[in-house]
Amino acid sequence: MKKPLSSAIKRFYGIGDFGFTLMTQVELTFFVFFLTDIAKFSLPMVALIGAITSIADAISSPFYGAIISGTKPMKWGRNRSWMLIAPPIVVLLYIFQFTRIGSESMAAFIVCAGFILSHIAWNIPWVANVSLIPVLATNPEERAFLSARRATYTALGTVAFSYTGPPLANFLGQVTNNPILGYSLLAGIMAFVMMVCYWTVFKITEGYEETVQVQTSAAKSASAQGVASIKGMLNSLVQNPPLIVLLISDFLRYMVNFVMAAAAAYYFTYVAQNPALLSTYLLLGGLAQVVGAHMAATLSKTLSSRNASIFGLFALAASLIICKYVAMNIVMFFVIIMLARIFLGLLTAVMVSLYSDVAVYAQWKTGEDTSPFVMGLMTLSLKTAVISRGTIIPFVLSAAGFVAGVDPATASMAIKNAVINVFVFIPGIFSLVAGLILAFGYKLTKERLIELQNEINMRKAEVGA
Repeated sequence: MKKPLSSAIKRFYGIGDFGFTLMTQVELTFFVFFLTDIAKFSLPMVALIGAITSIADAISSPFYGAIISGTKPMKWGRNRSWMLIAPPIVVLLYIFQFTRIGSESMAAFIVCAGFILSHIAWNIPWVANVSLIPVLATNPEERAFLSARRATYTALGTVAFSYTGPPLANFLGQVTNNPILGYSLLAGIMAFVMMVCYWTVFKITEGYEETVQVQTSAAKSASAQGVASIKGMLNSLVQNPPLIVLLISDFLRYMVNFVMAAAAAYYFTYVAQNPALLSTYLLLGGLAQVVGAHMAATLSKTLSSRNASIFGLFALAASLIICKYVAMNIVMFFVIIMLARIFLGLLTAVMVSLYSDVAVYAQWKTGEDTSPFVMGLMTLSLKTAVISRGTIIPFVLSAAGFVAGVDPATASMAIKNAVINVFVFIPGIFSLVAGLILAFGYKLTKERLIELQNEINMRKAEVGA
């Protein structure tokens, strides 16, 4: 029998995601700005850096969970060990992403190396952290609860960075009298906070994950050493229809997130014609997602994670489509868009819990515990969406005749409608399609999950006997 969740886990599981969010927000908020305005790389070099790092990050995304599942667990456990040893490496490597050392070509090489290596080093403990959910939880309700905790702390991290990140970057640049060093220090400080937060999760989860003693006998099989086979990992994907459906639906959910984030500035510039409102939108939207994430555990317990996800996707779709028709009324638009952000926060929690559910299905189907590999596949949907988002906005705006530098006061109605479509209507359609895919394709119910988990437990008991 698994240990019941401790009060520390119930309160603080997710603190690692708070630190992770603080760290990654440095990149999301400042990386391109740093390259162009602080380090002053040429625009062609900035484009090259962006292409190299994005492609490398996307290609490596399926392998993080495979590394955890396919290597012999260290003495602190299969997942927890990575949360202990990887974060200090991130602190060092992440700093190099925000530097300019030597000639432009040498500096670009160092930045790319810092980006790629730091992402490898931080994605492995990120996958390990989320893979603890099926390890800690004993039933679908607890998996949903822990997923909601992660989403809540993630949203809080975004809000916290909006207050601390920009002023800290300016302060460090002024104190050191070196703007580049200021950003290097900001990256290092936030990575250090991430390390402390992951170590906190490592501590509070002590005793919950099986540890494997060092085995020297060559006769020990990979299975006996807690290592998932390559065949087992591949089978956990190709023989897992709920996982495939989830990956497609989650890709569309991420597209909603990323397209909206990238298009918000266009709306407040060309439609609302009040760019200052963007910061208000970002703050209120972050708080709205905290509310949605906090609601997730209760809603999942009432409806199940599957049904809560379907409800969230359809509700998000409806609110975003409505936004299209009230977009010229700023007050009404803010009310409806905040409702949409609540549903986004809800989905951030409940759809992650579905990955832990399909990990249970994979273990039942294949007989091997490939949870880290399965949980890590969510980065595949995320990275694919990151690459795909860049095609949506330019295509829609160019079709409406948008030209960079156009005066917002003279923007045509066609341009305004294109901005509204790309900000809310197209993401609304993505959410609607994602909801339909999940509703008709994802058949893994809460009752079926309980049956599968009981069968897995019986197998383990028979092996132990």
